[in-house]
Amino acid sequence: MRAYYSLVDDLFPFETFQTLVEEVAEGSGNVFDDRTSAMIVLRRAGRKHQKIARLPENPTNVHFFAKVLHKGDITTFTREDESTGAVRKIEVGDDSGEISLVFWDERVSVVDDIETGTVIEVVGKAGSGREVQVIDLQKTVCDIPTRNDPEGFAGSSPNGDTIDATIVAIGDVSTFVRRDGSEGTRMDVAIADATGTGVLVLWNPEMLDGFVLGDGIHASGLRRNSRSAGREYSAGSHAVIEKANVRYPPLFTEVSALQPDTTISVSGTVYDIRSAREFTTRKGAQSWVRNAEFRDESGTIHLVLWGDNARNPPAEGDTVSLFNASCKNDRRGRPEIQVSWGCLLSCDSVPPSETVNVCGMIIQTARGRCIDDGHACLIIDTDLPFGTEFCVEGTRTGDRLAIDSYSEYTRSKDALTERIESLKKE
Repeated sequence: MRAYYSLVDDLFPFETFQTLVEEVAEGSGNVFDDRTSAMIVLRRAGRKHQKIARLPENPTNVHFFAKVLHKGDITTFTREDESTGAVRKIEVGDDSGEISLVFWDERVSVVDDIETGTVIEVVGKAGSGREVQVIDLQKTVCDIPTRNDPEGFAGSSPNGDTIDATIVAIGDVSTFVRRDGSEGTRMDVAIADATGTGVLVLWNPEMLDGFVLGDGIHASGLRRNSRSAGREYSAGSHAVIEKANVRYPPLFTEVSALQPDTTISVSGTVYDIRSAREFTTRKGAQSWVRNAEFRDESGTIHLVLWGDNARNPPAEGDTVSLFNASCKNDRRGRPEIQVSWGCLLSCDSVPPSETVNVCGMIIQTARGRCIDDGHACLIIDTDLPFGTEFCVEGTRTGDRLAIDSYSEYTRSKDALTERIESLKKE
């Protein structure tokens, strides 16, 4: 009982908790035991189960549902006092992630009564290393989706979903590494229909060959992603995309009408772009975050860019459209737009491109890594060392330079003299 009470000990004293548990048990005609009654009290108190991906890593009690994915073997060991100990782990998951449950000593026998695929309700103590020390658990009769399910999506028809929509934005092709080590590709496409906007994820970008912005599509065999807060469909190997005679404009929400805890699509201008901050994710990967401001005709709101959108942000003053972005409250309770995984950022104002050769110094700016030749400062996509001069060749688009080749540049004495004289004239 103390384990369950620790999840609500900030709401009322233990004696009150005991009384509430007894009332639930009595109200069920004593059908519910104390453990089931305690869990019902937790739910009524608003302490709903947590998603695995959001479980804290600091030592604290947690409460969540999960499906058993894999059962490990029992490992025995000898403690310092020469007594024998035992430990057993099982892997569980939900639609947000996976975690290991750890059972010690006499508790290892509990695992024998839990079959793979069973959904359990867990109370335990979270810790580092994505493990939970089990305090108590019980089987449930419900089912939940996991990321390991064959389909990966819930809420779709057996043959997949079918949509008629208009292509309103096309993202870049990105590569990723699958669990088996092979490389895959992905392209996100923003679509619009009569109900609003969404994102269509193509795992084979060639499916969109022959299509352009503004084309109508009839797509079948899609899977609706129940893990996404917004409308997201996945087009796998069984999907078919054909041209259709439909025209829907994207429906955007004005900044002044945005509400926290919603998934939104907006269009406006990005400005006041600050420096990016690099950090390490829970999985050990490197990522980036960057702050900016976003404005449309109705108002201004804070903008947070994550991942590649933070590493290579839009240019100052660019008009962009955001599809499946999140509106949340910041720490001070003010609304902001979060551009993270599952959100498609499309630049609506794309300047023409040209092939250029530039010789200059690599410098750090608020926009990121740049090459400065004394006349222009261009954002580059290659991690060249700061303070070193390079000659680079690549494709310039606005203030960005996609580098194809580079070599370190050493100025001659005559070139340095010429540069000094030009600076004097300026």
